[in-house]
Amino acid sequence: MFRRAALLTLALGACGPELNPARPPPAHDELATGGVWVAYNLGCEVGCDQIRRGDRILAIDDRPVTSGAEIDAIGLTRDAPIKLRVVPHRQTTVRDITIVASPRDDLPPIKGAPPLFTVGAAALDRAPAWARQRMFGHAIPALRLYRADDPRGFLNGRELYGRAAVIVVWEFPPMIDAYKRSYALVPSVYAHLQQYADTLLEAGVDTYFVTKFRAEEKFRDHARSLVPPSDRGVLPIFQLSSNPNNPNTLGIEGAAADVRETLRDYSAAPVVLVIDRRGIVRFHARGFPVGAHDTIAVALDFALKALVDAPTPPGAAPLGPIETPAPKDPADPLAPPDEHGGD
Repeated sequence: MFRRAALLTLALGACGPELNPARPPPAHDELATGGVWVAYNLGCEVGCDQIRRGDRILAIDDRPVTSGAEIDAIGLTRDAPIKLRVVPHRQTTVRDITIVASPRDDLPPIKGAPPLFTVGAAALDRAPAWARQRMFGHAIPALRLYRADDPRGFLNGRELYGRAAVIVVWEFPPMIDAYKRSYALVPSVYAHLQQYADTLLEAGVDTYFVTKFRAEEKFRDHARSLVPPSDRGVLPIFQLSSNPNNPNTLGIEGAAADVRETLRDYSAAPVVLVIDRRGIVRFHARGFPVGAHDTIAVALDFALKALVDAPTPPGAAPLGPIETPAPKDPADPLAPPDEHGGD
């Protein structure tokens, strides 16, 4: 009877916004204190209602934890009591919370989802300050991409889970001059992504070039104008087809976290996301803050070197932040003409 009542509680909204309140992107001083960051709370039979997005887990059954991989190894879905030592968001008081959770199968195609999606605070802290925009530290937002190249088809956010991804979402600014400059940048950025696509793929990182408007053949040809012909093919180009009213716009987070929301709070400019294998947004930049070439280069380097979220081996130095150039004038999100070149 208890289990049926608990599951009914889940169905009636334990995954609601009260478990995942809006939080500002975590800064260095917030993550440097350690533990494991709670990126998203799906809810569970017992105890998850006492945990919020942005809390940090310090220990599980009195065993200190510093990475999401450790939590995966311990396992939270035992359907038995587990004690979590938790520090609430931006507080210093430590609380012991007992949870009971079973695997979640209501996020297809993800099987056996945990109640909490987490990432080590130290791992999350590797992103540069300018790559900690709105979705930084979130689980995969609700999204839907349409592949404009053959074979055509749709991809939703949950299908990204289990593999890392670099996603460039291209939005054009409304002003004519800025639009022209943005349009001129497309081929060099696409060529840069194409150049490293195989290296990323070998490392388990997929690459997505996405446009916010119809990806017609003329635009696709323009994007590939700097890419030499190759037997290995070219990166497919996707069209952003997310719609919060579409039941196929899916992610780990709810529809309120639609990826389009990441585009709304800034002047129209490209967005760069890097998502790790465990479904956490580890890098979110808008508007090429260090110039088009350097922003993409840093994102690719980050995807290749900084996504690991595992305990630091004994005697090894912790992996610190990726070294990055200083940001350029934030009032001018697009690189000037002399920085349009690819790698």
